[in-house]
Amino acid sequence: MSSRVDKRYYPADSLKTPRFTGPITFARLPYTRDPAGLDAAFIGIPFDGGVVFRSGARLGPLAVRNGSLLLRLYNPALRVKPFEVLEVADMGDVAVVPNSLERTYENVSQEISAVLKAGVTPVVCGGDHSITLPLLREVSKIHGKIALLHFDSHLDLVESHFGQRYTHGTVFRRALEEGLIDPEHSAHIGIRGSLFSEEEVLEAEEAGFRVVMMEELERVGVEAVVRDLVRRVEGLPCYVSFDIDVCDPAYAPGTGTPEVGGLTSREALSMVRGLKGLRFVGFDLVEVSPPYDHGEITAILAANILYEFISLLAWWRQKNSGCRV
Repeated sequence: MSSRVDKRYYPADSLKTPRFTGPITFARLPYTRDPAGLDAAFIGIPFDGGVVFRSGARLGPLAVRNGSLLLRLYNPALRVKPFEVLEVADMGDVAVVPNSLERTYENVSQEISAVLKAGVTPVVCGGDHSITLPLLREVSKIHGKIALLHFDSHLDLVESHFGQRYTHGTVFRRALEEGLIDPEHSAHIGIRGSLFSEEEVLEAEEAGFRVVMMEELERVGVEAVVRDLVRRVEGLPCYVSFDIDVCDPAYAPGTGTPEVGGLTSREALSMVRGLKGLRFVGFDLVEVSPPYDHGEITAILAANILYEFISLLAWWRQKNSGCRV
């Protein structure tokens, strides 16, 4: 394993320069637009043109970078130093087009394609959930049909909103139709709240998805659900899409479509950490809406979950290369 002095990319030393100084990047990582030499890259997609209720997620990447400034070098839960095991940088934001979902998708596809072709795992911060579709398209070009673990209070399998087929609530319907994901090895986790009809969950299950309602999660516990999810993926390349509204609004008020009765921040972190050992090909975290946040608690939680994503990649690399912290 590389030591700090050998590394091209490494966070700024917060024992020498205060966290409130210098350029604001994720976890104080170096900024680059060149994916060459990276293992993983933090990428922002500040777009919320797919929302159907309250907006603001376009400001998510900026807030999450601010919320990440207190992140440190060692993850004691996973017993890994992610920034020593991996070369990671902040690649900035995709050049979105605020009034055009189609052109934004084109820009996302172009940028993520280059990242994936360089062998870099994207760790993406939205933006609303509509940004996940072009990400899945590009990942599937490399890996074929993938297993999807979708943490959310909503299924996002709606046919259309107001006659529009591409919104933050239709993303996995489109992904399923386009053959990007394998529903028999995929799951929606944390589903709760009122629905448009009694058919919504049934349709998802008939399509092959595992649907973990919050009532089940509360009944059997986080550990049992995570074990089931890991078994379900069965070694397939795995993509994780994490909508921050899977967390209860007491822990993540800064989101566009909050639903009561969700995960605590501790449960969310435990579930993500429990996925160690899967073969991840991409991550996104979406729907952080700073205008509705209080004391940055949503942004800080989101930053920590993204840190756990990077740590999962490092845990895999460490395990398979024999590295030890």
